[in-house]
Amino acid sequence: MRIASGGAAGAFYARQTLAQLRRQSPEGMLPEGAVEDAPAFAERGYWLDVSRGRVPRPDRLMRKVDALAHLKVNRLYLYVEHVFRFACDPDIAGAEDAYGAEEMRALDAYCRERFVELVPVFSCFGHMGKILSLPQYRELAEAEFPARDWESASWLERLRGATLDAEAPGARALLERLLEEYLPCFSSGRFHLCGDETHDLGRKRGVREPASLAALYARHVRWVAGVAARHGKSVQLWGDVLRKLPAALDGLPDGAEVLDWAYFPSNVLDGGAFFAERGVPVLSCPSVRGFGALFPAVEEARDVILRQARAAARCGARGVVNTDWGDYGHFAMPPCAWHGIALGAQTAWNPDAADSFDAAFSRVFFGAPAAADGYSRLGSLPPVLLSWPLAAAGGKPAGCVAAPPMPDAATCAGAAAVADDCARGFATLPDGASPWTDSADRRQLALAARFAAWAARSGAGEDGRKSARELDGLEEEYSELWRAESLPGGVRDIRERGFGPLRLRAGG
Repeated sequence: MRIASGGAAGAFYARQTLAQLRRQSPEGMLPEGAVEDAPAFAERGYWLDVSRGRVPRPDRLMRKVDALAHLKVNRLYLYVEHVFRFACDPDIAGAEDAYGAEEMRALDAYCRERFVELVPVFSCFGHMGKILSLPQYRELAEAEFPARDWESASWLERLRGATLDAEAPGARALLERLLEEYLPCFSSGRFHLCGDETHDLGRKRGVREPASLAALYARHVRWVAGVAARHGKSVQLWGDVLRKLPAALDGLPDGAEVLDWAYFPSNVLDGGAFFAERGVPVLSCPSVRGFGALFPAVEEARDVILRQARAAARCGARGVVNTDWGDYGHFAMPPCAWHGIALGAQTAWNPDAADSFDAAFSRVFFGAPAAADGYSRLGSLPPVLLSWPLAAAGGKPAGCVAAPPMPDAATCAGAAAVADDCARGFATLPDGASPWTDSADRRQLALAARFAAWAARSGAGEDGRKSARELDGLEEEYSELWRAESLPGGVRDIRERGFGPLRLRAGG
């Protein structure tokens, strides 16, 4: 075998192709031929929410980086609202799970060795709820934080009252202190300032006119860009506010890139054409669709990922960044997202090669011919069954204002049978068949399926005491597996806010 490439990264990716061919071929054999290959997009990213409860253990996060590199992903974004231990103000992370500067630097170096750029992310406008809930910063919010403090706030309240009054006295000084400490931990030449969902923009000063709001928004982005530039970084930001206030586009700093998100089939799936047509560098951002649920909506995610990547290729977008959000405590377990992550990586490399994805994914990640079938079947159950545990515990199903009605008893019984079958299939996947998955992954997948089966049975009216006993077992295994995968603080929140109310609803 001979590998020829234009550089070290190309040689690395060629070896990943060879490794994937080996995993899909009979032992000791490879197909004969030549492979000429290059990515459709220069930037192929994965965005992981580490701020909504689930903060991965550093060793498990590095293991994920290994798998992402194998999938030829070359950008990693860790979504940080407050889960960084700032020396200038320890209250920001407080007692919650968080990373320190040395851990971020170590991860940055680990990523570089695998041709992955760790792009720093920090919420600098909207979604600053934890910071703006602190007494010393409450006056910097456009709207008062809606609870006594962060600890007592509901999941939904933590998503609200979170927009910085960017021109309030002290607002810029606060951000400058934080960024001066945070940005040096990263070697990337980019910084993602977020800037999404600034729902209360201009509220404190009564600014309502779109032109004035656009000017206010652009001024803050330019100011943050100036801070980033001192650290040799250009800025990236989300595109949702810019779509609503397009006049702000003219005020963006030079070199700014927009990440344009669309997660549901009902969204505008133009791959970022709105921005590309206006000459703004753009990356298209679909989702694995695991937020607000115990298992991703796999087939809807597949549809959106493929459509977004193909539209991005048509409009000349710079790349695709696949997102993995954790709204409402990040209940979904990490391996449940692997199908969407791998599909996003493949479509970022070649948007037109989707026909054989499931078979290749099953072999590469699980050493089994039909593992993807379990993802598809479980992820295609009625959405209420995958979101009901969170909805019943005070969360909001993804894409819904309120939980839709429970299906009839026959539908629930059929769904429970499918979920039970998926649980058996996941539990019996071969051991040690892939370097990217292990027994903890298989257990988590099987547990997600058993949880869906429980939701179907209890939602349809199963005996309350029996349902509560089953939930006890699910909770104990869930907590054990959480602690093996993620730092421990988030599971305490899940047990209190999730399993506690859920047990009451289930009759325990």
